[in-house]
Order: sequence, then structure tokens, then C-alpha cells
Amino acid sequence: MTVTVEPHKSSLGMDANIACLIAYLGGIVVGWIPYLGYVAFLVPLIVFILEKESKFVRFHSMQSFVLNILSLVISLLLTLIGSLIAPSLIYSPGSALAVMGVISTIGIIISIIILVLAIIAVVNAFQYKEYRLPVLGNLAAKLTEVGEGMFHKDTSA
Repeated sequence: MTVTVEPHKSSLGMDANIACLIAYLGGIVVGWIPYLGYVAFLVPLIVFILEKESKFVRFHSMQSFVLNILSLVISLLLTLIGSLIAPSLIYSPGSALAVMGVISTIGIIISIIILVLAIIAVVNAFQYKEYRLPVLGNLAAKLTEVGEGMFHKDTSA
């Protein structure tokens, strides 16, 4: 079931879909900036905190926040694993490099998956649709206290 929301203004003074766009794309863009990528989750969190009225914007900004936190946790885990393997380069350079290559490949694949999920969510949010990412969307709904049918208008088939 896809819930579509009537176009409306957010309490931030812009159209709600633009506020959602800022929440998603802000996190993605900041995530690609060296060193700032570790705080990319702050962009959607700021949108969530500042938005007072639109449940639609609050839901999508929280979903973006959860997606960015997931990305951060995975990035930190892969970095930790890589730093634990790096000392073994002295004793067995070939196998350690192979493992580092596998870890890098896994990181790239996960990054692409997260980017695709974010793009799908951005497109749906821009069209005023409540699109819940698998697992993360339900978590975001619980965190924002948005249940099924809590948005303005249901135009599902």
C-alpha cells in the first residue's frame, strides 16, 4: 500500500517534498566530503528537529537519518576490520592484501546498495509518497510515531 500525501508546505517555509529532498540529499552529499562523512547523519536529524508540523517531512527525515546511521556503522565496522588485518601485512602480505581487497569490495557494494535505496526514497518523497525502506522504514515510522494511514490522503489502488 502506497500512501500519497497532498502537496503542502512544511513548517520550514518550503514545500514538504523539497524539505524531504534536503534531508536525503544533504546526507548523501555531506557523506561524500572527506571527514564530514562521519557526521552526515546530522543533516536529516536537523531537518527532523526543525520540522514541527508535517508528519510526512518528519518521517522521511527520520528514515534518511536511520539510513545514514546504518551507513556510518557499516563504514566504521569495515574500517575496524581493516585496521585489525593491516598488521598481518608484515607476516603474510599476499593473504592480508586479498582480505583487504574483499573488505573493500564489500564496502563498495554496500555503499552502492545504500545509495540506490536513498535514490528510491528521494524519488518517492519528491512525489509526495510515503515509501518505507525495508526494515528501516518501519523503524523510522516507530521513531516518528507515524503509523499506517497517518498521512493526509490515501490514493492507493
